[in-house]
Amino acid sequence: MPTIHLSLPEQLYSELKRRSEEMGIQMTDLVKVMIRNGLEGDVEDSPKENTGRLEESLVFLEAKVAQMDIIIGELMKRVKTLEEESGIEEEPEIIKG
Repeated sequence: MPTIHLSLPEQLYSELKRRSEEMGIQMTDLVKVMIRNGLEGDVEDSPKENTGRLEESLVFLEAKVAQMDIIIGELMKRVKTLEEESGIEEEPEIIKG
């Protein structure tokens, strides 16, 4: 994926960082959403404002899913390691009630 490097005034950087932390997403994802909105003409308040918010929400959810995927992968590794250490080789049966 092509990349760009930006030099930003400290105040703008701080504002972007604050907003990305509030949303729980990386700053680069926030900048991508803002650029996309600007290219689509969503810079000013307009009927498309909801679309911009939905896109921001989508980016937020994608970031959260990626974080959860990493956490689940790490948990699976831990479980496998613990199983190997304890000698458990077969999967436990699920008890149906």
